[in-house]
Amino acid sequence: MSAPRIVSVRTVDHGVVDLPEPSWCVKAHRDDVHRADIHHQGVEHAASVDVPGTGRVPFLTAFLSQYPFAEQASRRIAVAVEIEGEHYEFDPAGLGDLAASITSHVLYGLLPLRARLQSLQEEL
Repeated sequence: MSAPRIVSVRTVDHGVVDLPEPSWCVKAHRDDVHRADIHHQGVEHAASVDVPGTGRVPFLTAFLSQYPFAEQASRRIAVAVEIEGEHYEFDPAGLGDLAASITSHVLYGLLPLRARLQSLQEEL
């Protein structure tokens, strides 16, 4: 087993900070940030849909996320999900709740709307 990779980040409040880089972190770290803003970010995963006249549009982008020196929030690894332009972090239970909400919306919102739209279009 190899030793963890160490990265150095120049911060505005603590000078150069050396920290272990998780194997899942794929984004380069920015310099000249506050130590609390150092952020590990994993590969982005997004749902996408073809929108007529626009093309493929991503939504619900999600990725592993950690702020190892956070001062006001958790330092634990979470999954960040983009919802309405904001990123919200979820633990495993919260991510399960989000998945259940999305599933429920599809089953009881979108699919019934699709059926209603089809019936309305057939009436024309």
